[in-house]
Amino acid sequence: MKRLWARVQARLIADARRAHRYWSVRLCALGAGFSTGWIALPADMRAAVPGGPWISLLMFLAIALARVADQPGLRR
Repeated sequence: MKRLWARVQARLIADARRAHRYWSVRLCALGAGFSTGWIALPADMRAAVPGGPWISLLMFLAIALARVADQPGLRR
């Protein structure tokens, strides 16, 4: 088990313990929750939401932008 954990740690970024503070991670979690909720909705309710499919696209674009944006509060 120790060897497996050592291999996992070798592939993590230096700030892996603080990853929950990154906006890209937060937006990804929000997008996953939205996608799960969207699938759970009945088809007639999904059709009533204007621009519903575009929300996922905008979420993924926001994640990409958040990934490259400087977040000064997270600097060491």
